Amino acid sequence: MRAGYGEKTRALLAGDATPEIVIDFGDLPIFDATTYPSILLIEKAKPAPDAKTLVATFTDPSQLERLDETLAAVGFSMPIVALKREGWTLERPEVLALMEKLRKAGKPLGEYVEGRFYRGVLTGLNEAFVIDEATRERLIAEDPKSADLIKPWLRGRDIRKWKAQWAGLHLITIASSANRDWPWSKERSEAKARSLFAKAYPAIHRHLSLHEDKLKIRDDQGKFWWELRSCIYWSEFERPKLVYQEIATFQSFGYAEDGLICNNKCFLIPEKNDFLLGLLNSKVTWWFLGNLTSGLVGGARAMQMPYMEQLPIPSTTAAQKSPITERVRKILADPDSPAVPSLEEEINQLTYDLYKLTTEEVKIIETDK
Repeated sequence: MRAGYGEKTRALLAGDATPEIVIDFGDLPIFDATTYPSILLIEKAKPAPDAKTLVATFTDPSQLERLDETLAAVGFSMPIVALKREGWTLERPEVLALMEKLRKAGKPLGEYVEGRFYRGVLTGLNEAFVIDEATRERLIAEDPKSADLIKPWLRGRDIRKWKAQWAGLHLITIASSANRDWPWSKERSEAKARSLFAKAYPAIHRHLSLHEDKLKIRDDQGKFWWELRSCIYWSEFERPKLVYQEIATFQSFGYAEDGLICNNKCFLIPEKNDFLLGLLNSKVTWWFLGNLTSGLVGGARAMQMPYMEQLPIPSTTAAQKSPITERVRKILADPDSPAVPSLEEEINQLTYDLYKLTTEEVKIIETDK
């Protein structure tokens, strides 16, 4: 319905054919495997300009036993022109109108951050590169230079609303020779390069050699098997950054400490922007993402860049940003304070004002699933 790879298919089905009925089953157990099936009844003819289609989203397994009754109960008519090639959002007119209003309120997040979305590091073999505190201490005791290569490691599951909670893991960060000039980088012979690596970082060399066979056959590697895959934005991890999960069940945008390296289940925006953080953790953002992204098992939401870059950031003055920024800073000062829920609700109300939402539009967001 909304995945990027289906764009051409959607354009064909709603542009060169006329959808009569569209049923989205979401993650209901239609098959034994986890799938996201749908049923389309189409007419092989281009749709008229004012053509409409009957759409429905099934959300409960019991509905599968009475398709006709459920379709009559939850189905509704929507204009075929609302079935955009970018993604089909099967919603009532008032919801589609609110989505469009939000889109027009400012600029998309992709423009706001100038395209600076970065995915975390994919090691190809976590058991070799990801280590605990005891292993870190041992490697540094064996060779103090090991400390230069060991950085704190942040997983997607460690990200919480407002601030990430580091779990005490570390990453051995040996960037690809394509990105950094190591003593061995210019060597063509792996044997000679390995000798230089072992001389420069003997403890790290011994540790990674324990996993040599697996490291050599992994797809994600640098010029040599002990290196990580090429990544041109290593320096961004050293900066203040806003992080979020690739797949999120709960709203969890937060800051990560400088120097934390994120894994591939995280995305980061390399800047500290308290106003933006407050906006991302607002009900408006979560509602918009819920209607934009692909629905996954358990109500999780896909948060990859094609979706995130569409988030509307309202045009604001410094005076309008200030109340949100002030409340975000109070939350960050003590995220466990009992005052946080009240501050979050104040941020929600301020956000509604920024988007100039009516009472009815706020009700749509507040009462939506």
